[in-house]
Amino acid sequence: MTDDRNLRKTAFWAMVKRDLLVQWRDKWEFVFRVGMLPFILILVYGFMLPSVGILPEEFPTHMFCGMIGMSMLITGIHGTAVPISMDFHNLREIEDRLLAPVSSRTVAYAKMFVGILESFIGGLIVLPISLIFMGSKISVQMTASAIPLLILVLILTALASAALGLLVGTIVKPSQIAAMFPGFLMPVVFLGGIFYTWHQLSPLPAMQVITLFDPLTWINEAIRAIMTPQIVSLPLAVTITGIIAWIIVMGAIAMKRFDRLVYQH
Repeated sequence: MTDDRNLRKTAFWAMVKRDLLVQWRDKWEFVFRVGMLPFILILVYGFMLPSVGILPEEFPTHMFCGMIGMSMLITGIHGTAVPISMDFHNLREIEDRLLAPVSSRTVAYAKMFVGILESFIGGLIVLPISLIFMGSKISVQMTASAIPLLILVLILTALASAALGLLVGTIVKPSQIAAMFPGFLMPVVFLGGIFYTWHQLSPLPAMQVITLFDPLTWINEAIRAIMTPQIVSLPLAVTITGIIAWIIVMGAIAMKRFDRLVYQH
């Protein structure tokens, strides 16, 4: 049993190191890809429009938490989905990994772990951009006692991004990756409560219901409840429960689809 566990650990970390090495070689492309969308959104909606009076001065505070959640989720999705899709359909590298004397799930967990790490990096990249353009307009009233809750929510966010990334990677083929952003990620971004809270949609109850089918809504509401408690958000216990539910549902479906693809290969 101990030997099997050590073997799984060795194979797992070997796969993770291999993917991180590939990512490190393209580090500047990664930074550009991860940072460009937050940069444009923050520049326009967080700096320019509030500065000229088109948006209220408190708008950057609403937006700040949403940008953290969005950057982590989108980065983790991309970091998991694209390699999975490419490995299964184009590079066929997944076949070499499946020959390792470990469960095929170890391969999936390694891909997800890399996506989790990239998710945290995405969150870190957005921080300096936010502080440069919105720092003087952001009002964060988080207490020190809330830091463990924030860490918990960020970990859950990274897990959700990797679970959703694995699911997308088992669905989308490489030829469809170009359509993934406008067809999938854009709705996730703009219906995920980046620029507004769930309660602010109360005049549009149908949209309130629709946004609940977006995991980013639960993530952003949780981050707001912790970092900007002065803004009315969904109860933190509710949002954390919702994020965990999304992780379980997306992860279970993704693993079933992954196992099906492995069987086909």
